[in-house]
Amino acid sequence: MASQSVEVPWVDAWIRWEHNSKQEDNDSIGNSDSSDSNDDDNESLPPPTESYTFTYTTPGNNIRITLKLDGYHSDSEQTWNSTGLTLWRSSHYLCQYLIDHTVEWMPNHNRIENDNEQEVKILEVGSGLGRCGMLAHILSQAHGYDTKTLLTDGDTDTLKQLRQNVRHNIKNDDGSIECKQLLWGKEYVMQYLQQQQLNGSKTFDLIIGSDLLYVPSVIQPLFETVLHLLNPDSGKFLMAHCCRRVGNDVTLEEVLSVAKDLGFECEEKMRNDEDIVLFSFTVNA
Repeated sequence: MASQSVEVPWVDAWIRWEHNSKQEDNDSIGNSDSSDSNDDDNESLPPPTESYTFTYTTPGNNIRITLKLDGYHSDSEQTWNSTGLTLWRSSHYLCQYLIDHTVEWMPNHNRIENDNEQEVKILEVGSGLGRCGMLAHILSQAHGYDTKTLLTDGDTDTLKQLRQNVRHNIKNDDGSIECKQLLWGKEYVMQYLQQQQLNGSKTFDLIIGSDLLYVPSVIQPLFETVLHLLNPDSGKFLMAHCCRRVGNDVTLEEVLSVAKDLGFECEEKMRNDEDIVLFSFTVNA
């Protein structure tokens, strides 16, 4: 994966404020020189106010993983501007699914056995603090796969804390996991692909995300993004959605309708008391 990209200032509160950032983003992309996106992390956030520790053990106790994440309280000013700076409930269920059903979601499982191809590419959209994406990355590597993982968020403040959490948890910095800005929608994803010098052969085997949708206007851009980045032959998009999250105006019917219109097939994998649902989306052949 390319190590440099252009990032534009963006916080997800603009969605709630109906802030028209599109022209500003386009101007920034057009006028910016390609630079290391980590340079912007020097403009630091206030010190995190919350610390979270999670320990996961795979069935059979073969693999034990501990993640330590820093973030902010859900009622903080930082989280009001950038919702990815705290943890939301759906991430717990997505992580638990990744632990309990590793063989089921492991990308290209059958193909790898057949032709000894070991590389697996994982993308997390709306990474927030990085809980699910780092877990998937570590699990995949622990099972012997040459794993390349890209953690993404559109929010530039969230990206700063995400990178800190990755540095604290991924001790062997071999370049196999990166954090990049990724805004959603066909226009943005095409710009992203051009910046990263990627093409159709560089799509992802697994895309994951949790608590991604809380306003209807972002449903289509999300699935447009996944459609352009998911391996159309064998790729899966695992999404955990909380129906009753405070401030959530998105219905499951809206989500599934948009996905169907864009050519996705959907399978429900988990449901928690009619509140949190985990779906697996694949592209129709």
